[in-house]
Amino acid sequence: MEEQAPDMQAQELAIEEERKPVVFAVRIDPVQREQIEGLRGITGQSVNDVGVEALNDWIAKTLEDETVQQKAMAELDAEERRLQERRSAIAGILGQTATAASASDEAAPPRGGGQNNRRGKAQAQSQPSRNS
Repeated sequence: MEEQAPDMQAQELAIEEERKPVVFAVRIDPVQREQIEGLRGITGQSVNDVGVEALNDWIAKTLEDETVQQKAMAELDAEERRLQERRSAIAGILGQTATAASASDEAAPPRGGGQNNRRGKAQAQSQPSRNS
């Protein structure tokens, strides 16, 4: 397990680097802007803090909405159907070779196993010398 810990730490750092904050600007009514400025002065929060809090609240509320959840699942189902139709169309274009190739890919052992590759290369190089 200790050998994996540095890899996990590197992955976590990579994720943190990928998740650097980005600018998300919104246009609001000037009256609302004045209200925000007044309230943030009282609370001591920055405009960014207020915006992040508001967006987090909206996201949480929206994710709890059953209608949104049902719509999201319907979109996932539709995407799955589109992908299956595309797979079938490509298989139809390629004929039975597409289904046979995918079956053989699933049954074949993974490539690139270190020593196996070296042996394969050595055998490939030695075979032409046998033929000559």
